Amino acid sequence: MTSTFLIGDPFIELQQVESTNNYATGMVHEGMAQHGMVVFSHYQSKGKGQHNKTWLGEVGKNIAMSVVLQPPALALSQSFLISMATALGVQRFFSKYAGSETKVKWPNDLYWRDRKAGGILIENIVLGSEWKAAVIGIGVNINQTSFEGV
Repeated sequence: MTSTFLIGDPFIELQQVESTNNYATGMVHEGMAQHGMVVFSHYQSKGKGQHNKTWLGEVGKNIAMSVVLQPPALALSQSFLISMATALGVQRFFSKYAGSETKVKWPNDLYWRDRKAGGILIENIVLGSEWKAAVIGIGVNINQTSFEGV
């Protein structure tokens, strides 16, 4: 018998949060996160990017979300598979709306034409030698056209 897990169940929608990844990670540590849980916010005041960079955006003009996965079938050494699957899934989804000019710049950037349009930040939660969860942050610029001062 196969089990089916849905991404987006539960779906938590917030008007504002410091970081969807921090929110989701806190829920994992509190034992309140579920496999497939999505945290979506209309605005992040301290969104996170790679290498401690900040992901900034205007209110309501970007996708800022995190997905919690609790992958029991993968060894921690195989976590790159989640990164690859996420990047390809995000690219495939957005290419349906933005066209074939949507590309992945490996390992974690989404480009549209010659501009960075989004990014993926995966934070693994490991307790001892046990992989508890992967918190996958996805940020995509949708309607934002000005980036000065943000």
